Amino acid sequence: MENRKPGGSISAKNGLVLGVVFAFVFTLLIWYLGPDLKHFVDTFLPRTETWYYPWQLPSRDGVGMTIVWGLYLTHQGLVWGLIYWAQKNLSTEKTKPATRLLKYNLTVFAVNIVFTLLHLVQTHIWFDGLAKDTPILTSQGSVIIMLAIILVIENARRGLILGKRAGKPFTPSVMGWFRHNHMYIIAWALVYTFWFHPMATDPQLLSGFFYMFLLFTQMSLAYTWVHLDKRWIVLLESFVAIHAVFVAVYNTIFFGGPDMWPMFFSGFAFMFVFTYLYAFEQPRWAYGAVTAVYAAFLVWLYAPFGYARGFSIALRLEVLWIPLILYGLAAAFAGIAYIKIRK
Repeated sequence: MENRKPGGSISAKNGLVLGVVFAFVFTLLIWYLGPDLKHFVDTFLPRTETWYYPWQLPSRDGVGMTIVWGLYLTHQGLVWGLIYWAQKNLSTEKTKPATRLLKYNLTVFAVNIVFTLLHLVQTHIWFDGLAKDTPILTSQGSVIIMLAIILVIENARRGLILGKRAGKPFTPSVMGWFRHNHMYIIAWALVYTFWFHPMATDPQLLSGFFYMFLLFTQMSLAYTWVHLDKRWIVLLESFVAIHAVFVAVYNTIFFGGPDMWPMFFSGFAFMFVFTYLYAFEQPRWAYGAVTAVYAAFLVWLYAPFGYARGFSIALRLEVLWIPLILYGLAAAFAGIAYIKIRK
């Protein structure tokens, strides 16, 4: 592969379209084949604790888990290897982002598609993903890490909150370090989470895999202008709210869990209103209008006459939990990098 040599006649925009179409089609395929997993689903143990992962078989199949770990590690290694090659061969300092797909992009697309197919086959033969051997917090935490790193990288373009750029430790050197290395970290977050879950058909899993396919598309479009497009980035950051609501509502209805969708939706909506939105240059009244809509939503949600009436004061403050975690992690990551770089 030569530096910046196009991989064909496919534009970066059409690459995005194809990635989104693949996300829809493959999510539908997972759903369509779902009934074939009934013999696995019928063996699930009842959920007896909050952090128990329900989509797993009652006993551990050593052969099956060896295969799923082998597939994950191979997928992870190939993606990291491609990133390493790209950073050595695709200069970004004096070259504009590509408008057409490079051979690198096509290769990453191909790797992700092949392992997506393999994961589907693996699910229908052995079912269990990495969740059988690793705690659920590792999957959820990897996504949180990804979102926090994006906050650090995007600080230069849209600021950290209300359009205001954060100062130390969010220095140009720190943001540059994350721009150079974020692909390794986020590639781990995506590939690990992808293999954590079996390709079953519950709404929260389907919404999660659809989201994952969109993120795979973003990963595959590195070094093109689409990868840097702020509209696409904000969409990817915001979609987690939809997936989180699916997860929370499903857990409440089918597993009797606490009603946690207000925390997830209001928390991620906070991030959109006070951070993500400022990626776009808008008149002040537009920002004010969006903020007013968000405030009205919170009134409906948490006022004594609202949806969540009867909640304690502590729970009414839950809207801040997700923002505090994301901003706090972003500051912590930037601080660690600042100490390492010392600039």
